[in-house]
Amino acid sequence: MKKDLNVRPYRPTFVYELSDGDMDRRYESCHALLDTFSNAISRSKVLFSEECAIYRSARDRNVVFWSKENPYFTQELEHNPPHVMIWTGMTSDYLIGPYFFNGPVNAASYLAMLETWLIPQLRDRGLLDDVWLQHDGAPAHFALSVHDVLNEHFPGCWIGHGSPTSPAPLPWPSHSPDLTTSDNLLWGIIKGRVAARRYNNNKDLRRAVEDAFCTVTPKML
Repeated sequence: MKKDLNVRPYRPTFVYELSDGDMDRRYESCHALLDTFSNAISRSKVLFSEECAIYRSARDRNVVFWSKENPYFTQELEHNPPHVMIWTGMTSDYLIGPYFFNGPVNAASYLAMLETWLIPQLRDRGLLDDVWLQHDGAPAHFALSVHDVLNEHFPGCWIGHGSPTSPAPLPWPSHSPDLTTSDNLLWGIIKGRVAARRYNNNKDLRRAVEDAFCTVTPKML
């Protein structure tokens, strides 16, 4: 294939579809962010955050077959296979997490994470009054109860998907997970380390995730 036909296999990259309106909102949001955080010191105060599911066994779809005949290969995928759902936040100076959810991420579990874990973490580090919390437009993030907590503890200092009754100080454009540092870099590093082996239980998987987070150095941040 390579020598005689001068071709090679290419694997597709799956990204969110963006409409013209999405592109405009991204452009406007990026300008607003650059205006608000105009220098390196101010940019270091943005805590980019994201949730991610990591599975016990790799669900790798980046597979191609080079064959003269169709191999008719089929692999069954377990519905909702064992995994851990985690949250992390990162700036150019520090990494917070991972936080492991006990079940799905919804308004109640996300609110509990903020109130019982993240806010105390930031307070203990002396960062609560000196950080901008960014999160995306996941349904759990724009519940009114979540907005109330954000407005109380991050007054005027959060970035997200607001609502007419509770607008975000800085709006985050819809369908834009790839604009965060965790999505475009961190999860690839963590999953690359964790996917090296299979795990018998979620306890072992959690330990592997924690070990992978320990490999993220200040220079990498």
